[in-house]
Amino acid sequence: MNRKLLLDTNILLDAAIEERPGCLAASLLMDEFFYESVTGYVSALSLKDVYYILSKYTDESAARRYVIALMDLFEIVPVDGALCRIAALSDEPDFEDGIVRACAENALVDFVVTRDAGAFGKSSLKCLTAQEYLDLFCDIEEVELY
Repeated sequence: MNRKLLLDTNILLDAAIEERPGCLAASLLMDEFFYESVTGYVSALSLKDVYYILSKYTDESAARRYVIALMDLFEIVPVDGALCRIAALSDEPDFEDGIVRACAENALVDFVVTRDAGAFGKSSLKCLTAQEYLDLFCDIEEVELY
């Protein structure tokens, strides 16, 4: 079965920044897109946020290279006026979460992978952390302590 996952911005950053608490699980999850029948999606706005934050941790060219690598690996869900309206009218705790939710619903994904436990609680979306996804669907021993 080809699962469809939309990765939240925090997971993309976890995979890129070793100091982040979810780094190992997010990095192992990224491998799944190379080796398994999993299709990954990201919001176009997540790419902008990843670039901005990474450019503060590293140099601009490294941040740009990482974003290009993400664009090569994932399907990009465009964010237009209609999705922004859906996000603004949603019951998500903030607008950014509303955009991620609208993108996930638009792409008809099976799961949103996020570390934001407070997001998407009122949505019908199925959400998992990177570690939870690995535990459920991958033959990998637990890599982090909760």
